[in-house]
Amino acid sequence: MKADVVATEPGARSTEFVPVQGGGETTSAELLLVVAYLVMWGLLLAFIGLGWRRQQRLETRIGELERSVAGKAPGA
Repeated sequence: MKADVVATEPGARSTEFVPVQGGGETTSAELLLVVAYLVMWGLLLAFIGLGWRRQQRLETRIGELERSVAGKAPGA
């Protein structure tokens, strides 16, 4: 019981790095980096693809409106 009290005192704490025993890395940093790059490229491609689709719909709509306006005579 006395050892617990001594270990929690500020002067008794270690100032050097001591690794955790028995622990291990569950995921490597390289895998996380690759996954992060894949996610970012996926988001970029999705953003570009959605923008391209919206642009195509807009061009189709403008074409329909131009045909509609051209079909009406100015004085009729």
